[in-house]
Amino acid sequence: MSVIISQSLSVSRVLIIAGLIIGVVLGLNTPVLAAGGGDYSSSPSSPAVINKAKKAINKNDFAEAYRLLSQNESNYKNNADLYNLMGFSARKLGQYDASMQHYERALDIDPKHKGALEYMGELYLTLDQPEAAKALLARLESICTFGCNEKRELADAIAAWEANN
Repeated sequence: MSVIISQSLSVSRVLIIAGLIIGVVLGLNTPVLAAGGGDYSSSPSSPAVINKAKKAINKNDFAEAYRLLSQNESNYKNNADLYNLMGFSARKLGQYDASMQHYERALDIDPKHKGALEYMGELYLTLDQPEAAKALLARLESICTFGCNEKRELADAIAAWEANN
């Protein structure tokens, strides 16, 4: 009997480990920046200024986040996350031209940056350009083969826009 229980536990452990490995390989346990009011958690691998900006965003202090990021832009010219957050903050401040420029810069650095694709899509919806948002959703669908929050968030935003327009 104890052999059967031991074998059951071993199989369970193997299945759990296999599930974790598959999740990591598929990117299912990566942190995500949710649209609009998500939790912008600090990351040990992010530059300190980005973590400070995320804290400001969590407090809806988009002006402070934008100020912090702008002041440090020259130090992080190849950081797509910095430009994505600058675009997000600018969009929340109603600075749509600047927001678009920042998202474009983020995507120049990393054409598969899921956050920038989602947020730029939301900007297009704000500008009443749903077809452009749908084009970005199609890009996310090709990147997020097994699903991702950014794809879901943009799809939901498009559906809400269509329901209201």
